[in-house]
Amino acid sequence: MADKNFTIQKDREAQKASLNIPPFLNQNTQFTRGEVAEIQEIATLRIHVERAIQRVKDNNLFKTVIPLSMVGTVCQLWTIAVLLTNFQGPLIIEKM
Repeated sequence: MADKNFTIQKDREAQKASLNIPPFLNQNTQFTRGEVAEIQEIATLRIHVERAIQRVKDNNLFKTVIPLSMVGTVCQLWTIAVLLTNFQGPLIIEKM
């Protein structure tokens, strides 16, 4: 999921990943019905992505100042925070 002008085409193809970018108005004054549906679907997904990212940010690893001596390990700290987040409950509680 990305905004306009997000250039990771080669990296994305190498990982066999998909990229969801909402359509943008160019010369048209209105979106088509299909584009509106696509925008709504991406917006729905974006909410869940933002919730997941917020869970990672709320991790206690990032509640304190990280010393400059540990700058090289920030990526590793982020990875650990993501892994710990995966053990939390679901983002959405499905109603039966």
